Amino acid sequence: MRNAMDAQEVAVGWWPGDPRYEKAAFYAYAHPARDSFASGTLSPAQARWEDGLGEYVLDWDDVCSASDPKAMALDFARSAFSHACAACEWDPTLAASAQGNPPPVV
Repeated sequence: MRNAMDAQEVAVGWWPGDPRYEKAAFYAYAHPARDSFASGTLSPAQARWEDGLGEYVLDWDDVCSASDPKAMALDFARSAFSHACAACEWDPTLAASAQGNPPPVV
């Protein structure tokens, strides 16, 4: 929350689906994102870029069927955040937030 709506933003969330993507899924996007953002590979392996949404998705069914659903969802969130920091060439200290070490508030 400390970094939300600042110069850079990564959003990770869940939605039940809609007409554009009819499955429940976790999603992730970055703003502003460079063109290279869409070409990344996120973890877990089931995560993928959806051109029609302009976001990475991880289907809810994949998470529910995992041996450790919480770990899988957290892996997706951390992977998306780390990828955004690298692909968008943001301050590298922001990537530490994904591991629970946010930069100090100034």
